[in-house]
Amino acid sequence: MIRKATVADAEAIATIHVRTWQTAYAEIFPAEFLANLSVERRVAAWREQLANNPGLTFIAEENELVTGWVSGGLSIDADAVGASEVQAIYVLPEYWDKGVGGELMQAIEQALPPSHSTILWVLRDNQRALRFYEKHGYQADGAEEELERGGVKRWKIRLRKKLPIPA
Repeated sequence: MIRKATVADAEAIATIHVRTWQTAYAEIFPAEFLANLSVERRVAAWREQLANNPGLTFIAEENELVTGWVSGGLSIDADAVGASEVQAIYVLPEYWDKGVGGELMQAIEQALPPSHSTILWVLRDNQRALRFYEKHGYQADGAEEELERGGVKRWKIRLRKKLPIPA
């Protein structure tokens, strides 16, 4: 089941965020950096966000277990004015390849403001995520940014899904 996130979901969202980073980025960022990611800090940030400005954040649940989440809104990229953006999507590793990510993408894409395109950013080294996004119609649009975490620099690339012009 997909539903809008509430403040009560902050801990589950934070836990999924950290666990997914630790698994998905194990070969991308240093182990020490990943081990030191804090669920508690993320819980506090998510409680504040969901209480004060929930925006578009949805969770996936199975038997009352939150298995994934997605958030989105309007892009803040100067060269993507008017585009919608999938800001983050994370699924518990044990639920990868079970359709949860696809359901979350469908929910956020339907909820985003009407736009000519939807964008998202992904680490260039995250091949699993790139395959997932390409399967859902996203393609690299040429924009890149450097990202530093744990003393390691990586590149993230922007993907775009062109949409029919809203009526």
